[in-house]
Amino acid sequence: MSDLKKVLIIDDDNDFSNATKLILENSGFEVTVAPDGKSGVETASKLIPDIAIVDMMMETWSEGFNVIAKLRSAAGTKDIKLILLSAVDIQGPYSEANEPSDDMKVDLVLTKPIKAADLIHYVKNLIE
Repeated sequence: MSDLKKVLIIDDDNDFSNATKLILENSGFEVTVAPDGKSGVETASKLIPDIAIVDMMMETWSEGFNVIAKLRSAAGTKDIKLILLSAVDIQGPYSEANEPSDDMKVDLVLTKPIKAADLIHYVKNLIE
């Protein structure tokens, strides 16, 4: 059994997912990729990763929010560290002026593109 910290990437952009997977694996993490929200929730339930990196816009513009709500509402996945990624600057529930409800809380919101060194830094700070 591996002692590596487990990272789940939930993103429908194959290029981004594959590049991010390689970056994180080369930094000592065990990485699994789910190509959509539904498989991401299923994979998280089975794998129980240390952290999940969730893209906001997948099948729909708000699919990432749906994934977060499902992960936060299930007993087995509610404590997984979550990073929400978006190619757009997120306002609304994640702005400093609004406190999200418990089922929508994430540990960090990042904007794509993100530098490899920055992503590694954030992931390590959240789970190591």
